[in-house]
Amino acid sequence: MHQNEDVGFLIKLIHDCIERKSNQKLKLFDLTLSQGRVLAYLNERKGLKTSQKDIEDYLEVAHPTVVGILKRLESKGFITSEFDAEDKRVKNVYLTQNEASVHRAMCEFKIQMEQKLLQGLTDTQVEELLYLLNLIYENIQEQ
Repeated sequence: MHQNEDVGFLIKLIHDCIERKSNQKLKLFDLTLSQGRVLAYLNERKGLKTSQKDIEDYLEVAHPTVVGILKRLESKGFITSEFDAEDKRVKNVYLTQNEASVHRAMCEFKIQMEQKLLQGLTDTQVEELLYLLNLIYENIQEQ
């Protein structure tokens, strides 16, 4: 195991590894990690109106990026979208029944990935890690 003291680079390596493994798993469902994240977010918000803007804010990405992700999800039959009845500038997004078929597998994979990431850490270390990662995230947001 190689020791790396460049925090930013180490975070990038971890991210790349998670993304690669996630995309390999999600490929079975013809999904990418970004698409899976959108489906998971919509699933968390079942029963609530969720607009494209809500998804942009959640993923912290630009409008064109979300539009592309949603177009692909809609063409695959995982979501539908329609303009809000009260405000035609707002486009709301809804899950279809097709999404239910992949939801369970995605949840199981997420649990497995979290277990792998935290393997060998005590509860106290996990708590400290989460605290530190959130602190780093806040620091970088301030720039």
